[in-house]
Amino acid sequence: MSGYFFGSAFTGIGILSVLAPEKDYEVFGLPLEPPAGNVSPMIYAKGARDLSYGLAYFFFQYKGMHDAINVFSAALLVTALSDGLIVWRYGGNKLKSKAYGHWGGLVAFSAWLAWRVYGE
Repeated sequence: MSGYFFGSAFTGIGILSVLAPEKDYEVFGLPLEPPAGNVSPMIYAKGARDLSYGLAYFFFQYKGMHDAINVFSAALLVTALSDGLIVWRYGGNKLKSKAYGHWGGLVAFSAWLAWRVYGE
């Protein structure tokens, strides 16, 4: 099966999440609001996301797939940008400034990627 198939599937799911988040909660299989006293189960999805990203880097490096590291890193710039935007929008006054940490990471990560692509 082509990578285009999986690329299309994940892109479609991502678009659903952005355009119809309530519907995607249902599709994913979670209630929109966590039970009282519990953290949002989406933080576990975020943890799994970050874990899968880390494992992908290990696998790419182990297999010597340096171009894959660069392309994957470029795609993850979207994650850093969107994480910051989500925190800015939904973090409230107390946590809104945490968005700058995400965006600072975006700048540092972009610089590292540019160095890998153009500076090595």
